[in-house]
Amino acid sequence: MKEKITPSPWIISKRFDLTWFITPGLISVMVVLLAHYFGFPENSSFGSSRTSGNALPPWLWLLLIPGVDVSHVYSTLFRAYWDREVWNRKKVLLSLVPFLCFISALVLYSFGKLFFWGAMAYLAVFHFIRQQYGFLSLYARTELEVESKIPFLLDKMTLYIVTGLPVLYWHLIPGGRHFEWFMEGDFYQYPNRSLSDFIHILFWVWVIGYSSIQVYLSIKGKRISSGKLLLLLNTASVWYVGIVLLNDDFAFTLTNVINHGVPYMALVFAYSNFRKKELPSVFYNSFRNGALAILSFSLVLLALAFSEEWLWDSFVWREHPYLFGNSSVIKAELGQGLEGILVPLFFLPQFTHYILDGFLWKGGKNNSELEGFLGIRNLGS
Repeated sequence: MKEKITPSPWIISKRFDLTWFITPGLISVMVVLLAHYFGFPENSSFGSSRTSGNALPPWLWLLLIPGVDVSHVYSTLFRAYWDREVWNRKKVLLSLVPFLCFISALVLYSFGKLFFWGAMAYLAVFHFIRQQYGFLSLYARTELEVESKIPFLLDKMTLYIVTGLPVLYWHLIPGGRHFEWFMEGDFYQYPNRSLSDFIHILFWVWVIGYSSIQVYLSIKGKRISSGKLLLLLNTASVWYVGIVLLNDDFAFTLTNVINHGVPYMALVFAYSNFRKKELPSVFYNSFRNGALAILSFSLVLLALAFSEEWLWDSFVWREHPYLFGNSSVIKAELGQGLEGILVPLFFLPQFTHYILDGFLWKGGKNNSELEGFLGIRNLGS
C-alpha cells in the first residue's frame, strides 16, 4: 500500500515563508504607522503620480519602484522564458501573450491617456488580489482533504472581502484618497458617505466574524493552516492600513509594493533554485552557489528595471535627469508625440506579467514543473 504523504503546511519552509512571504507586508504596515505617528508624510514633498516618480522622495521611489515593483515584473523571465523546459513546451503562449498585450495596449491608448491608465489600474488591482489568492490556495491545500469545502470557500471569500472592500472604499469616500494607483484620475470616483461608512463597518464585521469561526474550528480540533491565517492577517493589514486607515501616497505605495513584489520575487527565486538545471548555463553556474545566486538574480532584475525606468523618463515623463543621467536625451525631445506607441511598448513587460501570471502558477499537467517544487497537483482556480 502506497504511503500517503501529507503536504507541508508551508509553501517552501517555515523560516523561508515567514521571512519572505509574511513578514515583509507586516513590517511595511508597522513602518507606515510609525512614520505617520512621527509625521513623516507631512514633512516630505509628496506629489500625486507614482508612475512618473513624483509621488515619493527620489531615493524612496528608486528603492520601491525600480528596486521592487518593476524588478518583480522581470522575475517572470526566470519562471518562464529562461526555463528551457517551460519555453520549449509553451512557445506559442509565451510568444502570443506579449504580442496580444501590445496590440491591446495600442487600442486602449488610442482612447486616451487616462483611459489607458485607468484600464491598467483596474487590471493591476485584479492581478494583485489574485496573487494573494494564489498564496492562500497554497497554504490552504493541507485543509482541502476534508469532506466539506465550505472552510476554504470562507477563506476565499475573506480574501476577496479584505482586498475588495478597501478598493470600494477608495472609490466611495468623499474627497477620495490622496494617492493614485498609476496616475491622478485612474479610478472612477462615486463619493457617497453612507456607502463608504457601510463598507468600512462591513470590513470589520467580516474580519471579526471570520476570526471567531477560526477560533471555533480550532477548539473543535479542525486542522487549520497557520500559514493561511498569517497570510490573511498580512493581507487584511496591508490593504486596510495602506488604503483605508492612512491617506497618503507613502503608506499606500510602501505597503502595496513591498507586500506584492517581495514575496513574488522570493517565490520565483526559490523556483529558479529548484529548477537551476533548466536555466541557461550562466544562471545554472551561479545558482550552484547560494550567495552568488542571490546576487546574480538581484543584479539582473535591477539592471532590467533601471533600464526600463530610464526609457520611461527619457522618452515619456522627462522629469528626473538627476536620477537617470539622461538630460541630453530629454533635451533632444526624442520620441515627442509618439507616446501612443512608446507607452504601450514600455508598459509591455508589466502587461505581459499580469496576464502570464494567471497561467504560470496554476497546478495540473499544464504546469507539471511545479509538482516537485510545490508538492501539489491541483491548486484550484
